[in-house]
Amino acid sequence: MLMDHGTSRRRLGLTALTAGALALVAMAIPAQAHPNVPRWYQYDKIVWHRGWKSSPRLLAEHDRWHDNHPRSSWNENVDFHHVLRSRWEAVHFHEALSYRDGKVTWYEGTGKVGACGVRLYGLYAASRTLPCGALVSVRHNGHYVFVKILDRGPFGDYSRILDLSPKAFHVLAPLSVGVIPARTVHLRRH
Repeated sequence: MLMDHGTSRRRLGLTALTAGALALVAMAIPAQAHPNVPRWYQYDKIVWHRGWKSSPRLLAEHDRWHDNHPRSSWNENVDFHHVLRSRWEAVHFHEALSYRDGKVTWYEGTGKVGACGVRLYGLYAASRTLPCGALVSVRHNGHYVFVKILDRGPFGDYSRILDLSPKAFHVLAPLSVGVIPARTVHLRRH
């Protein structure tokens, strides 16, 4: 009696197809997104590149704690390190005041004086409604950038909610794209 191995081959084909699909999904998740951290786009980017040990104040607090607890257990040390990490993240987190979805574009205003009376350099943006000096997190496709509102605009198309500096836009997408959909979050400063 001959056995048909077609089922096994089909199963192998489906398994390979499923593994390929999972690999594509894994590649689609942006590297900058932090799926285990809610509202990751409201944190200063330094949180993702450095830890609490880069803060002299938290490092001093760490040393004092170890001096005052010389016989602490491994678990107690780990717990206190988690406390320090939470404090580090809390210092670099900005509460949201408002959200808005729409189109974002870029404009070249570098070196000019914006409508808010400040010379435009670096990561700046123009908004029709947000106050001058407002801190805004702009998010697109798993990337985000913090900008300061230093100018007024965009004018014309009301589906466009912000004009970004070329440097800020380039963090989110290539300049050649021109217009991108984005979510903006007006943030409270500490």
